[in-house]
Formats: sequence, structure tokens, C-alpha cells
Amino acid sequence: MATPNLAEIPSDLLADFRLESSEQFQRCEQLLIELEHAPDDRRERLRELFRLVHTLKGNLGYIGLDSLMSVPQAMEDVLSCLREGQLHFDSLLGDILLLTLDHLKEQIRHALGGQAPQLGPAQSKALSRSLSALAIAPTSQQIGIRSALLQELDPSSKPPEVVAADNPAAADLLRRYGIEPDADLLFFVDLMQASERRSHFWQGRGLRQLDMALAINQMGGKPEQPEQLAAAICLHDLGMAFLPLEMLHKEAHFNREERRQMQSHPRLAYDLLKRMPRWDAAAEITVQHQEHADGSGYPKGLKEIETSPGALIINIVDTFEARTHERAHQTLNKRPLIRAILEINNLAGRQFSAHWVELFNQTLQQHPELAHR
Repeated sequence: MATPNLAEIPSDLLADFRLESSEQFQRCEQLLIELEHAPDDRRERLRELFRLVHTLKGNLGYIGLDSLMSVPQAMEDVLSCLREGQLHFDSLLGDILLLTLDHLKEQIRHALGGQAPQLGPAQSKALSRSLSALAIAPTSQQIGIRSALLQELDPSSKPPEVVAADNPAAADLLRRYGIEPDADLLFFVDLMQASERRSHFWQGRGLRQLDMALAINQMGGKPEQPEQLAAAICLHDLGMAFLPLEMLHKEAHFNREERRQMQSHPRLAYDLLKRMPRWDAAAEITVQHQEHADGSGYPKGLKEIETSPGALIINIVDTFEARTHERAHQTLNKRPLIRAILEINNLAGRQFSAHWVELFNQTLQQHPELAHR
């Protein structure tokens, strides 16, 4: 890829470009996430998104980075079709555009003296061609093309591995966090893995959540007793295993009765744990794990200060698991990490505790392997 002679670009112009492009990328990412969550109010967001990408493309040419203009041009092709109603926006396309923005950021950093991007010049050109082709592809080919594009941009977006129900790694995982897996905890693990067999979409989720939650708690100085948090992780969604399968797999919005049933699920684990000695703290964590930092959660509408640290952690871990693995239900692809991390950070102070979101970020930075499962 040809790069401009940085010495020939006035320093103030380069500084302006860096600042403006950073703001443009941040706003584009925010708009893409808003597009998914506001399906009935997309027109103005698409118009602003197109304008930002168009301006970014023009600025690239202005400072001599003409070789990078093919990617934003391909994004314009997609956005034009979206604005004209010729293309359908969904979460899969949103993820593709988010990852494309991330790739473009890497290209710009490299062109301005930074490290090489993950995709080389040939792959970048192929990406541009694929995006432009996607814009005009018939509806019958959209899912296949989008799925292939997602895997090209993020190879980790692949079917989650199925973990055997009788997983001998559970005891080792607990010991890594200083927890001796006694009879109660092993029983809780068995219940967790039995409930995962209720839906094949759940297999392996419990151990992923267990590992990440315990790591975040450890990063935060263990305000929650690790064994209590482990018990809560194992059982917090046990009540969902008793809901009708057609309800668990439903893609449309819940009606009032279905929402009532779904919101009652934390109570089952709470009632079970309260009957057992030693697990009062775990019981409180389970019944609070759907509470939100701003008080908008359920069942009691507790605010962050009223909610246990373990419940605040599970709220984040639950959402991360759902966001990174939910697409496997339809397309056999995991969702890319960038989407999940952005969504969680954007909801800091509202759905999630800002304090624990920061610790979540630090945990993934120090232990990136937790996210690649």
C-alpha cells in the first residue's frame, strides 16, 4: 500500500485529521449500534452515517491517502442501498460494518506510521469488492454473503464448540480461583450442565460464564466470595430451563405473559439456595442478577448501590455471553467481540455498573483468551 510522505503534510493538518477521524469513527460506531436498537427510526441515522463516511473518504483523499478510499466507498454503496430501502439492515450487517470501520482505522494507523493491519492490501481490496457486491446481491444470497464476510473480517466468528455435559474441567477451573470444589459446588455444576442440555444453544455457556465472572471478581479484589459467586453462576438461570422451548427460542418480542414468565426465572434458584446451609449470599446474587445499575431491572428495581457485586458482575457476563453467541441460533456464527464490548460499554451507568464495566475491560485486556471460546 502506498503511503504519503508524512513530512510533507503540515503538522496542524495531520493533527486535525487525526482528531476529526477519531470523532467520526466513534460517532459511526454509535450510530450502527443505535440502528439495531431503533428499527422504526433509522432514516435520520442512516443519513448521518452516510454523511460521516463520505466526509471521512474525502479527508483521506485530502491528505493523500487515496489508496484507502476504496473501503469507505464500498461502505457508501451499502449505506446508499440501505437508505433507498433496497437492502435490509440487521445485526449481522451492523457487525460487518462495525468490523469494516475497525479495519479502516487499522489501515489509517498503519499509513500514518503505526503497525500493520490484520488484513493485508489484497484482503482489503477483496473486502471492498465483497461489500460492493453485497449491496446489490439478491435477497436469497444475502445471509450466505453476510456470513462469509463476517468470517473474513473476524475469523473467530464461527460455531461455538460443543462442550460435553460431563466436563471434568469444571473442578480444575474452580481450583484456579482458589475454590475447593466440594459436594455442593459439584452438584451445582451438574445442575448447570443438565440445564444446558435443555437447549443445544446453551451448551458450554456455564463454564464460559463461570471463568469470566470469577476473573472479573478477582480483578476487582474479590468483593464477592468466590465460592458464593460460583454457586450463583451455576444456578442463576436454572429457572429458564423450565420454560417452554418455543419460548426460549422465540425471536419475536415476548407478549405480556411470556415476559412475566421470563422475569420470574431468578426466583427458582433463590428458593433452592435458601433451603441449603451456607449459600445465602449466592441466593441473593441469583435473585438480583437481572437488576440494573439505574434501577430499571427486575424483580425489585434495585439500583447499583442496593445490588450485590456478584449480581452486577453476572449482569455483564450474561450479556456478553448472549451477544457473542446469540447468532449461532440462526447463522452458525458467533457475533464478533467488538460488538459485545461496545454495547456493554455504551450501557455503563445505565444497565451495567460503570465500575464493573471498567473491570470487565481490564479483565479482557489481561486475559483475552476468556473471550475467544
